[in-house]
Amino acid sequence: MLTRDIAQALAGRLEGDGTIMVDRLVHPVQAQRSSDLAVAISADAAAALSGTKARAVVVSASHSVHPNAFAAVISVEETRTALAKLTAMFDPGPPHERGIHPSAVVAGDAQVGEDVNIGPLVVIGPRSRIGRGTTIMPHVTVGGNAVIGADCLLHSGVRIGHNCRIGDRVILHANAVIGADGFSYAPDLMSATAFTAGVTVTRVHSLGNVEIGDDVEVGACTTIDRATLESTRIGRGTKIDDHVHIGHNVTIGETCILAGMVGISGSVTLGDRVRLGGGAGIGDHVRIGDQAVIAAGSGVGTDVPANAFYSGYPAQPHQRSFEQQLYLRRQRRLHDKVDAMASRLDALEQAEKK
Repeated sequence: MLTRDIAQALAGRLEGDGTIMVDRLVHPVQAQRSSDLAVAISADAAAALSGTKARAVVVSASHSVHPNAFAAVISVEETRTALAKLTAMFDPGPPHERGIHPSAVVAGDAQVGEDVNIGPLVVIGPRSRIGRGTTIMPHVTVGGNAVIGADCLLHSGVRIGHNCRIGDRVILHANAVIGADGFSYAPDLMSATAFTAGVTVTRVHSLGNVEIGDDVEVGACTTIDRATLESTRIGRGTKIDDHVHIGHNVTIGETCILAGMVGISGSVTLGDRVRLGGGAGIGDHVRIGDQAVIAAGSGVGTDVPANAFYSGYPAQPHQRSFEQQLYLRRQRRLHDKVDAMASRLDALEQAEKK
């Protein structure tokens, strides 16, 4: 790809040679070839430009680079957006063979669209449908009557349960499990009165499914449980990190961000554009409003209003949580003062007795 085409795709400003052919993105210190494009949009990377061997560079417009120092300089304003576009342009995806591998087991009544790639030892269940342009890497299992949309990418080891529905352009990373049974039993395991000695724990079967909207990305080893009777739903454009658990009957809105190790209990509802920090835990039947932010490591046991910022364990409005932590750090000094006052009172009492 030519430097002028890259600049145009990034809506950036090109100074210098627009005909340099680029075939690789690198950090400035890793540039070795004339076709390398050094990406220096962070302050640290920009500082490394002085020793780079790259002829062409991409820099933040806020970092001044003398145009004569390089054959081509592309300046961008929105650096994070530029990075997203650049990496998409130069990402060929995981290497894979074209077509359906001979070792794959595809049910006779499954519908496979055009330009679908199915890797070794994949199993596609009966009456399932795979959309055009989708790539399924080795050792993936797709249950019966499942639907996978167009242009999806399923990495190795993904498990999709029966009757689940996956939208277009969805990425499922290695060993994600979509459509496991929900953790639901009778009687209510959290009830002190019902769960007594001698009680038999009986499984509540999961008859629903999971529905994932378009442009969703699900991280490695993440699990999304199917609903009891209806659907566990993940909204369009939502991004889910590795090792996240989403319980049964959960509804997650559009364009949400769930960082690693988040745990969401059953029947939780998240609005649109909600952000959950790493390791946050959400109790069952909680509702979190649109554009709310939950800080990393928080434990949410009550509803959270829209646009709120909650933190702490248990989670509460961030300012209140911050104040409590601030006061806790002052307790030692307060205790010392109380001890000193008690000693003085004791001394006064002893003096009066004399």
